[in-house]
Amino acid sequence: MNIPTKLASTVLVLAAVATTIVVAVPAKPNTDGKGGYVLFTPHAKAVAGICRVVQDKSLCCKTLKHVPSDDPIQLIRSMASAAEAATKDSLKFLSGIKPKYKGKEFAIKSCEKNLDYALEDFADFWKLAGKDETSMAENYFTCKQKMTSIFGYHSTCLDDVNEVDKNLMKEVEGGIGLGKNLSGETLDVYARLNDIFKGFGIKAELNEKETDPLQPPPISNYYY
Repeated sequence: MNIPTKLASTVLVLAAVATTIVVAVPAKPNTDGKGGYVLFTPHAKAVAGICRVVQDKSLCCKTLKHVPSDDPIQLIRSMASAAEAATKDSLKFLSGIKPKYKGKEFAIKSCEKNLDYALEDFADFWKLAGKDETSMAENYFTCKQKMTSIFGYHSTCLDDVNEVDKNLMKEVEGGIGLGKNLSGETLDVYARLNDIFKGFGIKAELNEKETDPLQPPPISNYYY
């Protein structure tokens, strides 16, 4: 039986569409069998190992995403480095809004003073933290105290401004918020550093005693 040319063309088109549909079926996604996606790269695994201990995991992952290393020590240092850079940006922001709030510059200056103190503590932090797990573990307690102080300076800044002007408070909070949040995330990392080390198989005992050479010695040292 002869098939009309028009009908034959229609059959061929339908067959081609059917073939395209079959080919276009997406591949089964790679999962861990529990509904979560598998992390393939060493970098992604390392970032996840750090960020699992912080409150704002999204901010943590975003911060470490482009760090060209899967070394957990380098990633931890990068968190602190990002917090320091954000604090410096916060000071630039505060300087820029002074003309807008004439008569209330004292509140902004007070905030600047606190963030200057935070940067001084960052300088001490880097001297102690070192570049490997040995120095990081040896000076663990002091480094954690420095990060606690840094986060505290950000909070004090906001508290002082809030007492002066609510509108100024909102603007300052938006301007220094990243520095405060990153400092808080870095503090979270140090608060659970032992857990992180264990997760990466790093065998380093964290020193829970003060090791800051800038601190005066105990008063007992002056007596014989």
